[in-house]
Amino acid sequence: MFTILFLIGWATFSTLMSIYVLGGYYIILWVLLGYLVGFIPIIIGALIHIYAWQKLPLMNRYKYYGWQSLARFLSVFVFNISIKVIGKENVPKDGKMVVYTNHKSYLDPVIAIQAINRPMAFTPKSTLYKIPILKDGMKQMHCMPIYRDDTRKTAKALVETIKNIEAGFSMVVFPEGGRKNRDQDSVVATRSGAFQIAVKPKATILPMTIIGNSEIQHRAPFRKTKIKVIIHKPITHEDYQGLSTAEIGDMVMHVINSGFEHK
Repeated sequence: MFTILFLIGWATFSTLMSIYVLGGYYIILWVLLGYLVGFIPIIIGALIHIYAWQKLPLMNRYKYYGWQSLARFLSVFVFNISIKVIGKENVPKDGKMVVYTNHKSYLDPVIAIQAINRPMAFTPKSTLYKIPILKDGMKQMHCMPIYRDDTRKTAKALVETIKNIEAGFSMVVFPEGGRKNRDQDSVVATRSGAFQIAVKPKATILPMTIIGNSEIQHRAPFRKTKIKVIIHKPITHEDYQGLSTAEIGDMVMHVINSGFEHK
């Protein structure tokens, strides 16, 4: 959807300018300027998606398709990233699910939303909610803000998130508690509290490995970054029942890191 909007805006501007203003070699200029003009319908489309569809139901697939479409556009036309996903068949089609993956780039949510074809949201730090428009987008997605200096607010947000998970909504959690050890893809340690999001609603845990995300900061957007996403077999509630959150964290970290054997 967003890619089509961009291409239409880009092509329309370039064509009209070359026909009605200056043609010939000026077409090169119009094509270059058209690339920038193409972002205008993207911005308008994103604002409509954020504010016009706020009242759509939690599990509405059109709303989620819009976010996926925007993520694909950003990957290809802004950050120059290609994404290959392995193991899509391991994603449960329905039911309670929480995805856990390594976190090395600000673009990890953009990558994750393209890999998992189910309505889902993320657990961003609360400071991101101070950014205009972005905060409204995260609220529309039903993200769970993490207040590192206020456990009460985080607990309140957790209660609402658990309700969403029990309704079949999915969450993507970065259990490292931030972008740790950014120059390597692997997970070194996890925060046990991150697994309460899955334990309390007795949700299925879906480990996922993102390979190459530590390279984005050094390459994007001028050099292409190839990302491989490995979706592992799900870990059901019966599989981790009786384990502490620390033990669950160790188990999930081991599975995530096992994905780097397939580089």
